Amino acid sequence: MPKWQFFSLLVAVLFLGAWLRFYQLGSVPVSLYWDEAAILVDAKSVAASGQDMHGNSWWQAIFPSYGDYKLPVYIWLASLSVKLFGVTDWALRLPSALAGMLTILVAGILASRLAAEKPSARIKPIFLWTALTVAIAPWSIIFSRTGFEGHLGQLWLAISILLALQTKKHWGWGLLASLLGSLATYTYFSIRFVWPLVFVVTVGLFAWPSTKQKWRWLGLNLGLPLLLYGLLLLPMYRSPLYSDSNQFRLSADSILNMANWPVVANQYKLLASNTLLDKVVYHPWLLMGRELASNFADHLSADFLFFTGDANLRHSTLQHGLFLTMLIIPFVFGWWVIFRTHARAGVLLLVWWLAALLPASVPETTPHALRSLNALVPLATVIGWGCWQGWRTLSQISSRSVKQIIKLGVWLILALSVFDFTSFYFLAYPKISAADWQSGFRELAHEAWQESQIMDVVWVEPFDGRFYLWLMAYEMPVTSFSAIEFTNYQPQHLSNIRFRWFDWGKLPTLSEKTVLIARKDFIDWQLETVATRPPAWYKTFSTAANQADFAAIYFEKVP
Repeated sequence: MPKWQFFSLLVAVLFLGAWLRFYQLGSVPVSLYWDEAAILVDAKSVAASGQDMHGNSWWQAIFPSYGDYKLPVYIWLASLSVKLFGVTDWALRLPSALAGMLTILVAGILASRLAAEKPSARIKPIFLWTALTVAIAPWSIIFSRTGFEGHLGQLWLAISILLALQTKKHWGWGLLASLLGSLATYTYFSIRFVWPLVFVVTVGLFAWPSTKQKWRWLGLNLGLPLLLYGLLLLPMYRSPLYSDSNQFRLSADSILNMANWPVVANQYKLLASNTLLDKVVYHPWLLMGRELASNFADHLSADFLFFTGDANLRHSTLQHGLFLTMLIIPFVFGWWVIFRTHARAGVLLLVWWLAALLPASVPETTPHALRSLNALVPLATVIGWGCWQGWRTLSQISSRSVKQIIKLGVWLILALSVFDFTSFYFLAYPKISAADWQSGFRELAHEAWQESQIMDVVWVEPFDGRFYLWLMAYEMPVTSFSAIEFTNYQPQHLSNIRFRWFDWGKLPTLSEKTVLIARKDFIDWQLETVATRPPAWYKTFSTAANQADFAAIYFEKVP
């Protein structure tokens, strides 16, 4: 392939990828969700004062946030974006969109680097097909358009493994790989379980020496990078918030706490004959392992990968898989081609995929597109390889007319698949996913803040314990953050905005000009059953789905 043709096609792929990631970036999805809003608050605070929302220095290994303990890298990059472009949804999502563009290139480079292990391989077409696979993958597009730390983390992980492939040339590349691996770990917690294994397998497969000085090689190529990786993570492990962050994550529903496994095992053994075989078959660890295997298998299903995706509307459209449906054939074909011609690359990609699924399989909710996002690059590489080999096979058809018709048909189906996803994503998805993206919270926060300037008190009845994040992100100046009193990292009030239940029994003797904000159905029920007098005014607030889910009412004080 001539250089001009390669670069022309690469520019076309990057242009398509950029359009899919940057078009309406600030408005689709329709709103920030909780974690994005929390990151925006800290980014806004760091950009303005050098401190997070709780007054801690920006240079910290773990941000307490709203009590979910976030890692720092995405917050740091978002604070830079906010500093440059202002406190907007677009600025918050910009680091993720840029990560999506870089992933297109990194995946292409990785695929061509693996192919180059065979001198006869045609690496330029493999690069382009892999880059195109990432560019049009719903998995990559959806997460490029939201401020998920995991999407940025998978990029650092992929770059790290790309660097690890170079250790065959010099052991210093392994140290650079460990630097990127630690950066990935400081971006997303689960990478600490993925990177060491994938790194060791990569170096072992592609840099194993033929000399007799294997102990020296092990020390330089594996020992030093792993030691450096561990040393770089010491600030995280020594953080006063590390223990709490682990406890927070372990408290989530997972196979570790979904059942009292020793009790369940005893019940099974009693129902059986309680023989030695029963004690082995119904051992608590074996039962837990079976549940883990079931969750693991959920991530391997064709439905998840190519048809319906994740059940969470923040991670999927529910109408499309992680990759376009038509790519299921190149996916299967790609594995066959890689293991037949590049066995070492096949082993690496398989280990990488399976390692990425392990931390995603521990939580009870599976399959999970976000937690398994570390598998994006290896799976895209396999599909890209399958596309290249499939296209090459089509090119060998003897009949020119038949060959052209088939190739035209492939491009037409691919174009229609991309059109189907993009039209649904930009037109229908914003409405059907509105509630999942906390649509309406920003408008409600603006109303609450405006009323707080002229009213004695604004009551926000607790429809969501994290609603205050939208007030801090969009309305409250950073200079006022230091006056906030947090309890377990959450405030009971912001100035005269109170996040508690209003005592409707006080209406006959109300001594303050009062605005109440809550879910519309709750306010309507209270007005019908409890209120002793009507409000002075009543406002409703609609979501992107054109549903009036929230309302605000004003009661004048009793003279």
